[in-house]
Amino acid sequence: MIKDLLLAENKGYSVCLVFEDNSNYIGIIMMSTDKKRVKIKHQHGVEWIPVTDIVSCSVSIPFQNTSE
Repeated sequence: MIKDLLLAENKGYSVCLVFEDNSNYIGIIMMSTDKKRVKIKHQHGVEWIPVTDIVSCSVSIPFQNTSE
């Protein structure tokens, strides 16, 4: 999961982070320097989340039409 979070951070991709209680945040992330927490800018503000609290992470990669 860390690899996916780092990719999302480097590329500026959106992520959906899901927690044990099925709550989630969708937004743009920034990893802390110790890689134990992630900052997510989401629809209701900004939160620092311990990586151990994340049950699932989905990365949203924007579609790029290369046929033009």
